This record gives sequence, structure tokens and C-alpha cells, in this order.
Amino acid sequence: MVNTTKWVLLGATLVSMGVVFVSALIPVAYQQALVNLLVGELAALTLAHSTYRVSSGKQVSPTAAAIAILSGIVLFLSPILIEPVDPILSIMFAAGAVVTVGGLVGVLGRFLGGEEGRQTGAERIRSKAGN
Repeated sequence: MVNTTKWVLLGATLVSMGVVFVSALIPVAYQQALVNLLVGELAALTLAHSTYRVSSGKQVSPTAAAIAILSGIVLFLSPILIEPVDPILSIMFAAGAVVTVGGLVGVLGRFLGGEEGRQTGAERIRSKAGN
């Protein structure tokens, strides 16, 4: 479960980082560009923090997971409320869904992670090697 959580969080982090730069590639309204920049950056920071914690053998912070979930929902809904044009609508739907799933996987990893979720990466490798 730890490896799955780590890779999903890393993927969601990369997607949220990409959201920051979408406005530079696709012409959008000023308000949409601000939402992409601010909320995308907040999501990237919280998801990267969660990825780091999972990789270090700690559980995801509940606050970081909640912020990631809320950021994903905001990213998902923002083009509907601001400017529903085709390319940005599809991109933000996909990105918002990935960021939200990343936050939800962090929550699931926290509750279902078990003992493996409280070990550092070195401890997991050592236990799998049989030492």
C-alpha cells in the first residue's frame, strides 16, 4: 500500500505542477489563470509534502490531505464557474480529478497503511531482504 500511495501522490504532484503552467500555453481568462497558479501551487506543495512523508515512513498529514482534496475540487469546478471553454475545461476536469484522487489516496494510505506505513524506506527494504 505504501508504494502505491507514494506513486499516486507523486503523479498527482506532477499533475498539479503542470496546472500552474497550463495558463501559459492556453489563453484563458485572467481569473482562471490566477486559480490555476494559486490553487495549483498549493496543491503541488501539499501533495509533495505528503509524498515526502510517505517516502520517509510517516503517515500523510490530515491537513495536507484535506487541502489537496479541496484544491482538486476547486480546480475541477473552476472552469465551469469562470470560463467554460473546451480545451481548458477538459484539462482542468482531468487535473482536478487526479489531484482529488491523490488527496483521497493519502487519506486511505493513512488509515489502511498499517505497520508498513510507519517504517522508513530503509526499514522496508531491510525487512524485504530478510535481515
